Amino acid sequence: MSETQNSTSQKAMDEDNKAVSQTMPNTQDETNTQDHEDELTRVALALVEDVINYAVKFLEDEQNPMKNIKWMTHGEFTVEKGRKQIDEYLSDAPIGVFFVGEEQELVHRPGMVCFREHWQKNLTDAKYDFMAAFPSIFDRV
Repeated sequence: MSETQNSTSQKAMDEDNKAVSQTMPNTQDETNTQDHEDELTRVALALVEDVINYAVKFLEDEQNPMKNIKWMTHGEFTVEKGRKQIDEYLSDAPIGVFFVGEEQELVHRPGMVCFREHWQKNLTDAKYDFMAAFPSIFDRV
């Protein structure tokens, strides 16, 4: 290699090393390295502690999904406070309220479908008419 190419290559390598040394911490300085490692250890331990706490809380919630609500006494009771505590209690409980009529696939849920009383009457009448049409099958009743 010629001397000019050698010096050009050397200058390029020196500039690369200079750029790397500016972006990376000085690995020759023991105290700086130790401080950096201590900081990483502290952050890692905090992260692990958070994950463990979350896992413990998750398992506790899975084993006991209902919150322990401190119910008010009769002296503290008002309709508004009572409603509020019941809503709080029910927000944790997986309670499903629905109506299914006579083996139908349609499920009626409060707030989703407005239940009509005549639906139940129609179902009962249709069942009675069906039973009357086939008396030999339903004589046992």
